[in-house]
Amino acid sequence: MIPLASGGANQCPPARYSLCLRRYYDWKTELFFKELKSTLGFDQYQFQRFEPVEGWAELALTTFLYLEWYRVQQMSRCDLSDKEKRWWQHQRTYGLCQAVRLASEQNDLQYIADCLDTPGGTRRLKRLIRNGFPKEYRAAA
Repeated sequence: MIPLASGGANQCPPARYSLCLRRYYDWKTELFFKELKSTLGFDQYQFQRFEPVEGWAELALTTFLYLEWYRVQQMSRCDLSDKEKRWWQHQRTYGLCQAVRLASEQNDLQYIADCLDTPGGTRRLKRLIRNGFPKEYRAAA
């Protein structure tokens, strides 16, 4: 049946099925908000009305959904071993954030390495770095 918060798979009698189902989803909802608060900073705001922070809340929720989507993408890769897929399956939000950050940094480093292979790439990389600073902070050329 449905595993409860204890992690076990308890069989629920038919009369108690709805209670068992409710406990399961209440626990999942509690875990969801704990993840939002601990990793994505959802507990950083105190407010009287929701409207002033609605955009920020949407961003935090979108981030959470993106991380879960990224997890599913990784778990569906054919080139990963079962052990690696289990790793992705058991990661909490913090671990997913770290994995996405690491993948992004590796992609950036690979892009830099590819640019440094050619003179045109080196010029493009210098231009990207220069344009990464606002004009008022760039040294005069």
